[in-house]
Amino acid sequence: MDGGLQKYRAFVVAADTGSIARAAERLDYSVSSISRMVADLETACGFPLFTRSKTGVSLTPDGLRLLVRARAIVSECDRFSDEAASIAGAEVGTVRVGTIASVATHILPRVLQRFRLDHPGVVCELLMGDYAEIEAWIAEGRVELGTVRLPAPPGFDSSLVASDGYVAVVPKAHSRANDGIFPMAAFAGDPFIALEHGSVSEVADLLAANDMHIVPAYTVWDDYAVMALVEAGLGLGIVPSIMTRRCAYDVAFLPLDVPTRRRIAMAWRADRSLTPAAASFLATLEQPT
Repeated sequence: MDGGLQKYRAFVVAADTGSIARAAERLDYSVSSISRMVADLETACGFPLFTRSKTGVSLTPDGLRLLVRARAIVSECDRFSDEAASIAGAEVGTVRVGTIASVATHILPRVLQRFRLDHPGVVCELLMGDYAEIEAWIAEGRVELGTVRLPAPPGFDSSLVASDGYVAVVPKAHSRANDGIFPMAAFAGDPFIALEHGSVSEVADLLAANDMHIVPAYTVWDDYAVMALVEAGLGLGIVPSIMTRRCAYDVAFLPLDVPTRRRIAMAWRADRSLTPAAASFLATLEQPT
């Protein structure tokens, strides 16, 4: 089988993006070149890796089985190149980081700014997802670092990134907007806007822990969507306290009358040493702000 690295990379990126065209754009190749690389790999394998349609490509069952192997090949070759560059004294490479929205918005910008100044030869790619997606990406090697909730899943090492809690978000015209605290029981009197991140819903867990069983009027994935709907007078919500920084919405935030705590860490696989690029990124993240 042809072992050309770029064919494996074309296969992996096409699988991740669901598109030959987007893979070509990301890898800085022509669409025809990426299409030919994938086709050559399929010929070498003896079966199709993708199902093709007008909207893009999707993995066949056989392609899905081989994606893990192809991703490992690409990852190890990248690690080899990064390590060789580090030995030679050059700071180059790529670090891929999976992150939730609140960390990407309120923590990583300053980290990325410092990192770019200190390590101009290293490219940093951010992949946005929920906790479950990010954990899977770390495990399969799609990202080297990713944000997780503590305690970290088994098999991961981690470093604390942020610790915050949850606050109530209400319209400024709400009768409790000027109160010093918001009782959990008060959510039962208004429509509720639920915040859910994929298979994990910390807000739902918080409500259940306080014996609150609320059928939400709206369910959204994004913290900003909660605040936008609250501003429009469509209900009340609960968001991480980190989201109160530089808020552009005309809403009020109130602490809850129950203790809440969220600890977020940057995690990586415990069975693999970090590449020099990833280790440099982690060191930058751990610097005092």
